[in-house]
Amino acid sequence: MQNKDNYNIQNNGTTGGNISLVEVFNPLWHSRWMILFVTLSVIASSLAGWLYFAKYTSEGFFQFGGPIPMQMENITEDKAGEVKKEPASTGISLSDFKRFEASYLTSERLADFVREKKLESNEGIDDLSEIFEQSNKSIGLFAPVYPFTKMDAKELMDQPKDISNNIIALRINYKGRSPEQAQQIVGLLGRYVIDSIIYRIYADELQFKRGEMITKITKLENIIISKQEMLEKYRRKGADLKQIVSRYPESSRQTSGQVISVTEESSRYLSPITLMVTTEVQTSEANEAIHKAKREKRQIALWLEYYDSAAALMGGTKSGETILRGLESVKESVFKGKNLEDDVIKEVYNTITVNNQVAINLYLEKSRFIAGPTMPSKRSPAPQVLLSVSLILGLFLSILFVFARNWWHHNMLKVTGEV
Repeated sequence: MQNKDNYNIQNNGTTGGNISLVEVFNPLWHSRWMILFVTLSVIASSLAGWLYFAKYTSEGFFQFGGPIPMQMENITEDKAGEVKKEPASTGISLSDFKRFEASYLTSERLADFVREKKLESNEGIDDLSEIFEQSNKSIGLFAPVYPFTKMDAKELMDQPKDISNNIIALRINYKGRSPEQAQQIVGLLGRYVIDSIIYRIYADELQFKRGEMITKITKLENIIISKQEMLEKYRRKGADLKQIVSRYPESSRQTSGQVISVTEESSRYLSPITLMVTTEVQTSEANEAIHKAKREKRQIALWLEYYDSAAALMGGTKSGETILRGLESVKESVFKGKNLEDDVIKEVYNTITVNNQVAINLYLEKSRFIAGPTMPSKRSPAPQVLLSVSLILGLFLSILFVFARNWWHHNMLKVTGEV
């Protein structure tokens, strides 16, 4: 007995291996309600999943407003002796960017930032932390932006001389469960990136500068010792020359006659008075060198005290912004009680002040979002695309099920001998 969902199998219908369209569409027509049910079920499931899992994508364009790390202007002189100031290249070089990127893409660094800024309870932080635990996903949140692309380079033929291809910005995107969440996370990621860059810069610089100051102090001490020995030598030489002049008064009227050096080719002669003047000049130069070295040593000692205090500040925080804003307090504590009327002290104080102001301007004011974060209005993927894919998938699955069921049923009839 035949089931009406089965193929209408007859000997003359299968002769020669030909299959008629009736044999193909007949089971589909008999199972049309089941096909419709399966297709609608797939569409309904896809829509439910879309409503629950679909994300809103926000995007922001975060620019680096100057040379990072902070650099001073390059001052050069041309052949005519004119001073020229060349501004440092804008943006971040690729080598520096790779170093910063390796820092801010880690889940540990994000955890430090979240804990420092007390963001644990913010919506979406848990999802963001999960993304950062998989480095291949966190990389996709950030796309570096260059002054010109490979296509631009082909059109320009030659790279402009005054423009370096440093990374000038980051394109940041994030998919959130709500438009507000997506926008907030993109804004947070911009602050997080620059905070991590500042932290990395000062972590490297404070350690390097502290070691550099210690080395400079040691070198200056050696210079002072060396110049003091020379000063004693010039003083002894000057005293001997005065004795010579007192024993030979007529030598003061001689323009030459005292041998000061003899070689195989020639001899040089100077009067004792000339030698005395030369010695006094050398003594003055040695005194000046000692004074300069002692002055520089005093200043470097102040710098070392400042860097030691800054290192203590850095040991208590993991936020680059906190370190940068705290450097002014460190400066004030270092120079508290010191005589700021002293030019030696005042010069260091002013230099630190300028450096801190320039750093705050560069890192916290110029480096910022210049576009976005956007407030997304549509979910992704688009519902039209989802419906089309769901319809095709539902039809495919239901038709596949009908043919598979009929094939299985037909084979079971053969086994039982009913066909």
